[in-house]
Amino acid sequence: MDGIRLVAVADASILILESVTDEIKQALKSRLVEYCYGRVQAGEDPDYYSFDLTVDEFFKLYDSKSDKSKLGLAGELIVHLLLPHGHDRLVSACVYLNKEERNVKKGFDLTFRDHHDGGLWYGEVKSGRVNDAQTADSKVRELINIAENGLHTMFTSDVRKKRWDAAIFDADAALQTDDASSVKKLLRADFMNLKNGSAPKVKALLCAVVMHPFNLNEIDASTGEELIKSVTGRGRFDELRLLLIQQSDLEDLVGVLRESLKEAVV
Repeated sequence: MDGIRLVAVADASILILESVTDEIKQALKSRLVEYCYGRVQAGEDPDYYSFDLTVDEFFKLYDSKSDKSKLGLAGELIVHLLLPHGHDRLVSACVYLNKEERNVKKGFDLTFRDHHDGGLWYGEVKSGRVNDAQTADSKVRELINIAENGLHTMFTSDVRKKRWDAAIFDADAALQTDDASSVKKLLRADFMNLKNGSAPKVKALLCAVVMHPFNLNEIDASTGEELIKSVTGRGRFDELRLLLIQQSDLEDLVGVLRESLKEAVV
């Protein structure tokens, strides 16, 4: 996609959002509704799940949140948009917006179906700005460490059935019937394995989104390779992939939607 630079190292993909081109703007606008509500659900009623209504709901959520929560929302949004360019075998099995209230999404950040082998992947996204004492590389290491620990905790010391319940509902909204049934079966099996004392074999996609101007420094390719080795070495996940994204500012993509909201009001 024009405006994005990809560097692939081992099972890590580094994506640099160099500029928000017309192609990126169009992709975001055309896919936002399916990100928020799921491809299947959004297709059931295009008027109810319209772009304008979706943008309005997004900003009722986004503008009410703290800066930390805004970073998280912006980070998950760019992961939804750019995932096909970093790991094209993974298809989203989740929705972006929380279904019950205007709040950040509960449960797992992301779930995916691997369209090559039908496998289930769990994703965790962490986002942040680079401070004066950091570089893009050191921030990425920090965020991936937090994402790794957070996802591992969900399968060990903080197991909550509601996470799997939410993911099961998401699968129906995001996937066609046969694929949804397959993913739901895998989700239920993973939880029951945990409940019965045997850990599931977790396939993990850890995502870090760094807000940092490119003219200062960028994520280096060697960082992706180092992170794959270090996380794999701890043996917490059966399979591992990383998605490392750098954009210059929080509003890079959110600004596209904000302009759309202004246009709708006019």
